[in-house]
Amino acid sequence: MHEAGFSAVSGSFDDLPALATLAADFEVVVMAAMPSFDHELEMMRVLVESCTRGRTRHLLFTSGTGVLSIESLDGRWSQDTFAEDDPFPFPARPVRTVRIQTENLVRQASGEGLSTFVIRPALVYGNGGSIQIPQIFESVRLTGSACYLGHGLNLYSAVHVEDLAEVYCLAIEKGTPGALYHAISGEANYRAIAEAVAKVTGCEAKSLSYEAACALWGTLYVDMAIAVNSRSIAKRTVADLGWEPRHIDVIEDIRNGSYAERYRSVLAE
Repeated sequence: MHEAGFSAVSGSFDDLPALATLAADFEVVVMAAMPSFDHELEMMRVLVESCTRGRTRHLLFTSGTGVLSIESLDGRWSQDTFAEDDPFPFPARPVRTVRIQTENLVRQASGEGLSTFVIRPALVYGNGGSIQIPQIFESVRLTGSACYLGHGLNLYSAVHVEDLAEVYCLAIEKGTPGALYHAISGEANYRAIAEAVAKVTGCEAKSLSYEAACALWGTLYVDMAIAVNSRSIAKRTVADLGWEPRHIDVIEDIRNGSYAERYRSVLAE
């Protein structure tokens, strides 16, 4: 790591003044942790102030396209999809309002000597990881079926983790200060994902009611990640940064790629 020009350091979100002092020593600061949204806003205020005073040249904040999510309690598909500069015509879901405030705080901090960016990934997948996809594999372990909500036609747009990493690099190299960049390279609805998981694990895909989904995964998780549509595109990312994602097929990755390799062995144990 040292040869590549970077190294790991210790810090704590419980000691924001110390974290601010630490961040001020770096030319590039990327926020990619997942604290609560309220804590996230407080933390970014501290980091913005620190980076403005320190030698930081680039500050990148990781948000998410969940701020664009639209409720779908029965798993219906939505016509609505949004690029970076499109207005969101619905009231932000209450838990998302604070995150939008954080986005605006970061974007408005761009100024002389400091370039700030907000990166909004969609459903991040790849290398056997993710948040949503492993939960569908977990439903196989718990119920014997690969579960989805209602019609299963709702979705988050998706991006491979390696393509997402490239967005951060390109933003640092050539991004417009204060810009918002989406990271999207395709989409697949939850039923298609569950059917791919079912193929890997040798079971059936199964539709759940909203109540049954909450019993399985927990109401908070279902309301934030499953019972929604969050469809988006990355027009500005492509236009500004020349971004060309290399991974475009989440279903193939589940059936024959990193997820098949990881979860066949895990579920066989």
